[in-house]
Amino acid sequence: MDNPLRLVIVLMFVNLGLSIVATALILIFHTSLLNYELAHAHLPPNATPEQISVLRTSLSSAMWGRVAGIVVVSALYVWRAYSLRRGSRRAYLRLIWICVVGLLGIIYLILGGQYPVWLRVEQVVQGLVLIAMLLAVTRKEVRDRYAKLPA
Repeated sequence: MDNPLRLVIVLMFVNLGLSIVATALILIFHTSLLNYELAHAHLPPNATPEQISVLRTSLSSAMWGRVAGIVVVSALYVWRAYSLRRGSRRAYLRLIWICVVGLLGIIYLILGGQYPVWLRVEQVVQGLVLIAMLLAVTRKEVRDRYAKLPA
């Protein structure tokens, strides 16, 4: 494996590590995070306990959805790294899409979510790793390795 591809795979696993740490922290601090989000939610001043309960359930479902998404993407990363090492052009193209969609997701979470500072810092760091990975995967040496072969 050459150095440009090694950099891509190292960045993939750095991102994977950040995802695993974030998932573990979300699971450990689930109730605290839920309370934080609920406290910072925009509720009408005369919100009923039923409305608060519905919002709490919605926020909890969204949090579990993020955890499930992280688990799925983590499994895909291991598979993508193996496929990249084999020279799969499809894995290369999918990795570019993963970087782009991941960055859009991070931007959405940073701009739209009500999260504590420590989780926002993790999201920013993960966004920076995704930017570095996108730059590494689109370098000429890597692009040439996965160039479309003439028919």
